[in-house]
Amino acid sequence: MGTLKAIVFTDGSPGHEKQSWGIIKALQNYIDVDVTELSIAKSHLLDDISAHLAYFCNFSSDSRVDNDCDLLIGTGSHTHLPILNAKKRCGAKAVICMAPMKLIRNRFDLCCIPYHDRVLPADNIFRTIGPPNTASSVTEKDPLKALVLVGGEDHRSHYWESKRIVADIESLIKGAEKLQWTVSSSPRTPEDTELLLEKLASGLDNVQFLSFTKTVPGWVEARYNENETVWISADSISMVYEALSAGCKVGILPVQWKSKRNKFQNSIEFLQKDRRVVSLKQHQKNEIRWTELDPLNEADRCAKEILKRWWPTRLP
Repeated sequence: MGTLKAIVFTDGSPGHEKQSWGIIKALQNYIDVDVTELSIAKSHLLDDISAHLAYFCNFSSDSRVDNDCDLLIGTGSHTHLPILNAKKRCGAKAVICMAPMKLIRNRFDLCCIPYHDRVLPADNIFRTIGPPNTASSVTEKDPLKALVLVGGEDHRSHYWESKRIVADIESLIKGAEKLQWTVSSSPRTPEDTELLLEKLASGLDNVQFLSFTKTVPGWVEARYNENETVWISADSISMVYEALSAGCKVGILPVQWKSKRNKFQNSIEFLQKDRRVVSLKQHQKNEIRWTELDPLNEADRCAKEILKRWWPTRLP
């Protein structure tokens, strides 16, 4: 095979798009890939019901998809039906990241699903240690630089306490005053948390606070490459895996979960048992230090699995 023709289905979520593009970029290390991006509009419940009925009743296929496409890939629930409808039209291999609903899961050729989603094994399931992403490992980082990435509210999974999270960050910084700290927020960070972080940074010479609104695309990936240590609030699980893929030492700032068991908590506990991350409590008590492990590269593992299944001659 010469060039692999692929379509990436995007839903406007940066976290989702990093997963799909991470795999595409990994594939490009082994094979020429001609990529088209297809944007999918966010839908409402009625739209989703209509889309499912159309798919199962053979009412629709996506006319925007070329018949000679080889690979369809996307992440997020809004991309599921568009990918399957495109598969009807062109017969390409359909790959999805994250777990689709059971009704349609076996209709994908490959589902790249993290272990923490606890999906039962199947021929089309490929287990990953967290989601794939676009981060890549850089070994020469500055040991005197540390980064703090703050998540925020998500009413489905956890309670958010601004004063507590900022107090934890302050104790962390004051316990390592020789480091130069950069603290940044996310789209989910409440305004009062940002104000408290700004106040904290203004009183300390070794701390800079930068709101996510003042960063540009690629900013956080560049910071992973510079900072040897990265602390991330436990709700920002995709950033945890990005930092691990970049070869950083990763610490976890706690949040209060609403449920005793959820996939975020399962994922963090898995990483702690594997000695890939350190909790704030462990760090403060000096109970455990970071273990020297190879950086994660789940995008590459997914790319190799795709090639192994359908284009094995392109594997090294």
